[in-house]
Amino acid sequence: MWWTADDTVRVLAPSEQRFVRHATYTGRSVLVEGKLDIAVMRSAFGALVRTHPILACRIGEDAAGTGHLLRPAGHAVGAWVRAGDTATVRLPDEALDPSVQLAYLDVVTEGTRARVTLYAHHAVADAGHCVALLARLWDRYTDEVSGSANDTAPHDYPRPLEWYAARHGIPRSAVSGLEAASRPMAHAPMLPPDPATPAPAALARPERTILEPEATARIVELGRRHGVTVNGLITAALLRAYAEIASVQGDSSPSPSRSRAATPRESNTDERGPGDSGAGDSVQLRCVYPVDMRARLNPPVAAADGTNMAGLAAFAADVTTATDIVELAQRISARLRHDLAEGIVQQSVLHFPEFFGPTAIRSLAGHIAVTNTGRVPRFRTPPGLALTDYEIVYLSAHPRPSAGPSAAITFLVYTFADRLCVGVLGGGPLAARLPDAVARALAELVAVSIGA
Repeated sequence: MWWTADDTVRVLAPSEQRFVRHATYTGRSVLVEGKLDIAVMRSAFGALVRTHPILACRIGEDAAGTGHLLRPAGHAVGAWVRAGDTATVRLPDEALDPSVQLAYLDVVTEGTRARVTLYAHHAVADAGHCVALLARLWDRYTDEVSGSANDTAPHDYPRPLEWYAARHGIPRSAVSGLEAASRPMAHAPMLPPDPATPAPAALARPERTILEPEATARIVELGRRHGVTVNGLITAALLRAYAEIASVQGDSSPSPSRSRAATPRESNTDERGPGDSGAGDSVQLRCVYPVDMRARLNPPVAAADGTNMAGLAAFAADVTTATDIVELAQRISARLRHDLAEGIVQQSVLHFPEFFGPTAIRSLAGHIAVTNTGRVPRFRTPPGLALTDYEIVYLSAHPRPSAGPSAAITFLVYTFADRLCVGVLGGGPLAARLPDAVARALAELVAVSIGA
């Protein structure tokens, strides 16, 4: 090992270890309209790192591949700034390195526009933590522009969900809550050797389907009328979308554009592309999704006080293109309510070693992952500056061969500026057709009668 015991803060918990092998950074990228003061942004990022020293920490791996959280060493890396195309998210010119720092800021300028992307290592920052960091970055920038910025005391290192489970006396039960989405493994996973030549860093930018505010509000109201969560409705629509194309074999559609809006016209079955099915065969789908435990603990946990605070919930069903979305959503929501009431989701994290890493005995391979990070807050900005778009991206700083199969597809769901966004990540041979299917399923959901 290249570090000493004095460098070590702690060994990462299983909920954090899953993001060590590929050095996964989760990115929040915003498009900025107006003149961005680069010097102030550099200063704001420096203040963010000082206030949240976990961002200046490092991760070291021992011979077994176990990640260790290490204290900061040397001077923190400041914001990177370059001129370029702000319409897209690209790999930074500099390398993200978890052995150096766990958060980076990449700024791309183009006239009076800029793209600002905050990357935080997923082992120490989940969605809730990442959004809180981005909000504090823009708070600091706005305060510095107005001349009212004040330094605050450094924040304590955040803790993982396992720590909070122990603190709250949450016991491990006989069931994980993931039985419906998992299968026993024939043998323990073998950690593939690292390639002789390290793979280059890789950036994943999900293709998005974006709803207008009116359509988004209609889905929220539909959920209220039927007593189901928006997450349940969207998850049901996404399962329907996946079933639509998974039930069709041998056809393909042209690759769609990066972003599209779902409109009622797209839900017309007469206008489907080549290979799209009507009422296709039943497809057995297994879905896994995270549930943020911060607000469900007493007292609640602040966003920046937890690293990875999500338990996992699962749902399985046979789905066809004729499956009623609202009825499916009611089943999904009922299952989640039951598992929360029984404390199953709360303790699911205590079963993570059974599913992830070298001690895994059950496989979640082939499941559909739906990550709903909820409503993005309105970030503070000074007069003359506006954040007009928000994206979630992922960066693998050192991709390696996977230790085992993973999700068949990952859907990322969030609402920004009252617009529901669904991103598609992965999907293999179905990837090119999924965004169009998602747009159709969401349009059908929007078209459901509120009074039905």
